[in-house]
Amino acid sequence: MTSEVMQDPSVVFMFPNPEKISPPLCRLDEAYIGYKEGIPILSKVNIDVDLDTRISLIGPNGGGKSTLVKSLCGKLEIQDGYRFIHNRLRVSVFTQHHMD
Repeated sequence: MTSEVMQDPSVVFMFPNPEKISPPLCRLDEAYIGYKEGIPILSKVNIDVDLDTRISLIGPNGGGKSTLVKSLCGKLEIQDGYRFIHNRLRVSVFTQHHMD
């Protein structure tokens, strides 16, 4: 038993008002995504992201969630298909292990 109650720290997120950008902000069409050439982790991915899009990725470890995010952000090249990233788009990611 502890002698006093420990409070969770409070965290405040401040997001700027984004400049209006015409859609799409980023898009993947029929994308094959993976790390080894010819061995995709994700196949035929189709996703459009605009200013109203909110995305939550839930799945098992090794299911391709981080791989998809890296591909959408342009940090991982797609093996096949089409990717568009608006030239005025800035991407930030806050992961569950951010404090690590």
